[in-house]
Amino acid sequence: MYIIESRNILTPQNGLNVYRGRTENSILLTEVPGGEPMDIGVKKDAPELLSVALKNRRSKGMILMGNLGDPYNELEDKLSLTRECLKVIENNDHGVILSTKRKLIMRDVDVLKGISAKTKCVVDIPLATLDDAKLSKLDGEETLSAKERLELIRELRREGIDVLVTMYPIIPFVNDEEAEITELVQCLAEYDILGVDLMDLRLAVKKSVRSFFYIEFRTRFPEEYKKFCQEYTESGELPARNQRALLKKFNQFCEEKGLLYDTRRIKAWKRQYENKTVGKQLSILDML
Repeated sequence: MYIIESRNILTPQNGLNVYRGRTENSILLTEVPGGEPMDIGVKKDAPELLSVALKNRRSKGMILMGNLGDPYNELEDKLSLTRECLKVIENNDHGVILSTKRKLIMRDVDVLKGISAKTKCVVDIPLATLDDAKLSKLDGEETLSAKERLELIRELRREGIDVLVTMYPIIPFVNDEEAEITELVQCLAEYDILGVDLMDLRLAVKKSVRSFFYIEFRTRFPEEYKKFCQEYTESGELPARNQRALLKKFNQFCEEKGLLYDTRRIKAWKRQYENKTVGKQLSILDML
């Protein structure tokens, strides 16, 4: 662990990353680490900085958590920085979209419910396959299995918390078979979620971390990598095989099920603030 000193706690797009780095041994790397590959950067003063930032805001908005490191990684159990930041978000009436693969989020369901009562509160759970052998190689053995993630979805929905599922990463020859994706999408449609972000069935790998990804791809999926090399080059844009046909099929399926699915629309929707208290009569308890 190393401490990140920062004056600006929020990105221009309202991104909040209390933790940065490889919070799990995933095949993907979001940025080049400064030290050890699994070293996690921590903003210990994040709750205080966030409180100041939100109090100075003239309008309410959505806070996006978890794109550069899981907010519920192993350090959060001791530090509780994510929980404290969620309390700040709740107290200032902002909304939150939080991405995680960890069960620890259930510890904070009380705060999430408080946010959800006033505005948008959504948990985004990545799930790229129902095959646990593949999933552990994609996301790291320490993250939840497919069954455990589905159970987490069920628990969150039972508490009234909205859930999105992001199908990422989809990697050619690893988990882009039509039957495998069909099984996943049909399964998710039974879990009362808001939508399935198909991510255009395309993996984008930044140039700065491309070398890392292809080394891990070759190491973790050697047979699949050999097949990949026969049809693809080691570029930064990796569409699934038969991408267009698959998107057409699954877009239609999600449309019929009333699920969000288009990545661009989902990104825009995530940033739209909603006030659930407009026109709601306050009770005496609300005033205490």
